[in-house]
Amino acid sequence: MIYNIIKKILGANNILRIKLYYYSATSNFLTSKPLATEKEYLKLHYDYIQKIKNNSFVNQNFTNEEITFINKLAFTTQVVIKSSELNWMHGFLLMKTLKDYVSENKDEITIFETGTARGFSSVVMSYVLDKQCKNYNINTIDIIPHNKKIYWNCISDLKNGKTTRENLLSDYSDFLDKINFIHGDSKSVLNKLDINKINFAFLDGSHKYEDVKLEFEYVNKRNNTGDIIVLDDYTYGQFDGIVKLVEEIKANNGYYINIIDDNKKRGYAVLEKK
Repeated sequence: MIYNIIKKILGANNILRIKLYYYSATSNFLTSKPLATEKEYLKLHYDYIQKIKNNSFVNQNFTNEEITFINKLAFTTQVVIKSSELNWMHGFLLMKTLKDYVSENKDEITIFETGTARGFSSVVMSYVLDKQCKNYNINTIDIIPHNKKIYWNCISDLKNGKTTRENLLSDYSDFLDKINFIHGDSKSVLNKLDINKINFAFLDGSHKYEDVKLEFEYVNKRNNTGDIIVLDDYTYGQFDGIVKLVEEIKANNGYYINIIDDNKKRGYAVLEKK
């Protein structure tokens, strides 16, 4: 209630500037201290792997090597302390969708992403394209800087203390060269970002309608027939801004839309340009 009053007085943009200043000054982008023990992180990781062990989508579409890669990467980048359930199915969805897209002998691939976080999805996409021997580049945006030492709310906090994203992903350095980690919020970054063509996009930054619409429109002006946009968190009652945008896109009839919502707590929208 009080936050909404302050937001109305100051305006959303000023609130964002204050938050960014606080994060930059304190380095507390995600947490100010480690939040769990090693045993707790190991159990969270083990429990989720058991949960998806018999998942038909996972078992029918991925090799053991691919499943192991995603699950291992998730231990560093997805096993965190939060109120909602852990879920890294978007890693599998991105891998399958991107593999299908590049199977048509596309050799030059430009990817656009918002919401880098710890780098999970960017590394998954880089892994796919590296294995497919494609010439590619990935541009990913987040308010968390790539080379600032922070606590990441993951097991690395216990082993390394505050560290950079680059160091957090040091075991995956082979897949980082083609990733352009961009620091900032999309509103300010997109005005300066010079990308002429986007083949594949993953939008997982701000879930506010105005923000995700801005990101969608940026991609929509730069993609062609057959190109793909994946929107995370297409979930009624939780992320209605994303749901609203997808309904608008559906009404405009410019994309084939595949809604994946087997898990009612976290759905996805996969858009293919007509």
